[in-house]
Amino acid sequence: MSTGQYGPLNTKTWKAKRDLSSYQFHAVTLDTDGLVDYADTSAGTIPLGILQNKPSAANAEAEVALPGSVSLMVVNAGTDISQMDKLGSGNDYHGAKVTADKDLYGAIALEDATDDGDTIEVLVVGPSYISAT
Repeated sequence: MSTGQYGPLNTKTWKAKRDLSSYQFHAVTLDTDGLVDYADTSAGTIPLGILQNKPSAANAEAEVALPGSVSLMVVNAGTDISQMDKLGSGNDYHGAKVTADKDLYGAIALEDATDDGDTIEVLVVGPSYISAT
């Protein structure tokens, strides 16, 4: 579990698209209206960063961590996460290990995780694609 002393390189505040109070430390993006919403990279959504607060309504302030290190809740899904694994997000918006060519990721694990719902330290790297070459 995440216990280190760390902090994001940068945070920025936008308006939330909806109640995101259950999605603190989850991957988020900006929608076409410029509002913060959860990010599902498995559906092609480009992650912006990691939600740091719990905005409880549409248009509430949503604080997003941009490149730097932060906590991210992850899903194990039968595959352990190890340090330096690339992490995208699944349909539950938790960090998820990605390995296939052209998979989209937005963070790199700085700690191991073996259980669904673990919160680990990650390096936010911004949207990137895995390349087999």
